[in-house]
Order: sequence, then C-alpha cells, then structure tokens
Amino acid sequence: GFSLLVYLLFYVLSDLGGIRIGLFRTFGSNALAAYVLASFIGTAVQAFMPRDAPPWYTITAFGIDFFLLWLFVRSLEKNGIFLRV
Repeated sequence: GFSLLVYLLFYVLSDLGGIRIGLFRTFGSNALAAYVLASFIGTAVQAFMPRDAPPWYTITAFGIDFFLLWLFVRSLEKNGIFLRV
C-alpha cells in the first residue's frame, strides 16, 4: 500500500505537475545499465566494509556506492550510450 502511495506521489508530481529532477532522469534513461552496474559497484564497495561497521560508516559506504553508480550512469548518458531491450 505504501509503495503505491509513493508511486502515486511521483506520478502526480512528475507527469501531472511537470516537475523534472535530473537525478531521476539520469537513472531513468539508463535504468538497465544502472541495474547491472549496481551489483558490481555494490560488491566492490562491500569488500571494504567490516561486518560490524558503525552506522556512520554504513551511511558513508552507501553514499560512495550511490555516487559511483551515478557517475557511471551519468557518463553513459553524456556520451549518448543507452542500453535498451
């Protein structure tokens, strides 16, 4: 139920309201590449994470993971490379 409400919120804001956010455009235009790269980047970042990491360490690792994923997908977008099915 909650996910449907979040989906409805994004639908109303983006499709009906016309609000565009660059981060969503970047991941949406190359979603397949982001999905494939997320596994590789997540595994690489997880190799540097200790099993009993404090919360600030985990949040920092997530930020690095997300930034690297965005960097790869953004570079694909800037070069006009789009993976489509």
